[in-house]
Amino acid sequence: MKLLKRINLKKLIFYFKAESITMRRRLFFYIIITISVFLALILLLLNVFGIINPANTEIMRVLDSQLISCSENIEHDYDEIATYAISFAEQLEDSIQDYLTENNLSFEQLENNAATITALQSKLYDTVYLNMQLAPSSGVFYILDTTVNSHSDTPLYNGIYLKYINLYSESTVNNEFSLYRGSFTTAKSNDITFHSGWQNEMETDFFEKCESIFTENTHYALSSTVEIPNTWENARYVYVPIHDLKGDIIGVCGFEINDLYFQLLHKTQDAELGTIVYALLDINNGEYSGQFSSNRYSITDDTKHTFKITEKNGVNIFDFGTDICIGKTKIIQLGSNSFTVGVLLPQEQYERQIQHGQMKAIAFFTIISIFAFVCCVFVSKKYVTPILKKIEYLKSNDTYGQQVSIPEIDDLFVFLEEKDIQYEKQLQSLEKARHDAEEETKRAKAAYEKAIKEYELAQSEIEQLSDERKNELVIEDYEYFISNLCRLTPSEQKIYELYLEGKTAKDIIKILDITENTLKYHNKNIYSKLGISSRKQLLRYATLKQHQDKKEQAGH
Repeated sequence: MKLLKRINLKKLIFYFKAESITMRRRLFFYIIITISVFLALILLLLNVFGIINPANTEIMRVLDSQLISCSENIEHDYDEIATYAISFAEQLEDSIQDYLTENNLSFEQLENNAATITALQSKLYDTVYLNMQLAPSSGVFYILDTTVNSHSDTPLYNGIYLKYINLYSESTVNNEFSLYRGSFTTAKSNDITFHSGWQNEMETDFFEKCESIFTENTHYALSSTVEIPNTWENARYVYVPIHDLKGDIIGVCGFEINDLYFQLLHKTQDAELGTIVYALLDINNGEYSGQFSSNRYSITDDTKHTFKITEKNGVNIFDFGTDICIGKTKIIQLGSNSFTVGVLLPQEQYERQIQHGQMKAIAFFTIISIFAFVCCVFVSKKYVTPILKKIEYLKSNDTYGQQVSIPEIDDLFVFLEEKDIQYEKQLQSLEKARHDAEEETKRAKAAYEKAIKEYELAQSEIEQLSDERKNELVIEDYEYFISNLCRLTPSEQKIYELYLEGKTAKDIIKILDITENTLKYHNKNIYSKLGISSRKQLLRYATLKQHQDKKEQAGH
């Protein structure tokens, strides 16, 4: 930039336009400038349409494609899990109803009846375990709206919660359990190992809001990402209600999708741009959290990581505080709630792609510039050099110059010869016109000098005639005329001035739009006031007065 500032472009162009610069150098300069401008325009258009630099267009194309694919996969996966959950709920409903019928019990009679509830758990365990093996999830649960201890300070609900340990793939067959909640008797009879997170019953707020969640067209619900109590993990839950024969909700069942299983289910993609991260996000008070296909963004110091998303130039900026990602988002409907699907590209990875595209553009421009330079050399050698040789031969009157045939230059010299003939004729015509003009000027000057002399002679005669007429006049009458001019009314003064301008009586009647009698009336008053008897006498006195006024002005 500093170098460009030092270069005065106007002076540079003027320098190359100067006649002292050879034709070859000017040709080089103009061809290079033309090609450079043309290339700059091409590069601009190619960059706008993303042909040269894939930094934005190509990255955005890949992200859009991945976003659509990710959204479709997530919708498909959760619809599939919901299908398993609905089937699981139907199996539980049948088993619960069979148990109640066999024992001649109602659902309400289960409360505070530990033996009956434990027996029901043992009956339902096989159904729970089978669905856990079949469904693509990290855990399974059912919770009934009943308890063995209704007097607890914290409301508790009875059910079973099974969770896998050490998932290796999205296939959950033959994985061991890491978490169990339910009856001690049920666990012992099925050889379940107890861990520190074991509880006999569970806490939930589901039954407080189940009526508002499961409306007529809602078959399942997906929770936001929550922390699993007494663990370091985060998970989502697919909920499906359990009904009795009346259609009332007596419980809930479903499956768990923890962060690790989400990563296995939606593995990070290695596309053309490198690592792309998938995410299913929740929003709360303008901040986002959720599950990612990379644990880099899922957990920080055992705390759910929140971040912000802003939009700039049609791209979403994911600000994690220590990390920045570039990506795209899309809102999808899962169950009764809306969620945000995101695909992310780390900022350093995005910038590397930008630089890669720029380097491609620079390389392309450099190759074209070298090609343009070679073209300039070729054009100079093939076209400019013969022209210069022809001119040199013509300047030296070398006969060889006649043999070097360049039609354009030969035509140029023929044209110049014709122009010389035309210019010679025009010059002769102009010379003759100049001579005639000089003669005409001399004649006009002589006539002017003669007219001046005649004017001066006439002026002298007028002055002499005025003096003679003055002597003929009666001085008292003339002085009376002069002194009474101020007595004339405006109308009379106007008529007096028109007489002095040489207007006739008919002219004055027409100009002032008056009758002949009115004019006669004014004439009578003028003659009376000025002491004259005729218009002739009026004009004589007035002319004499004008002559004296001019002499007085000339004297001053």
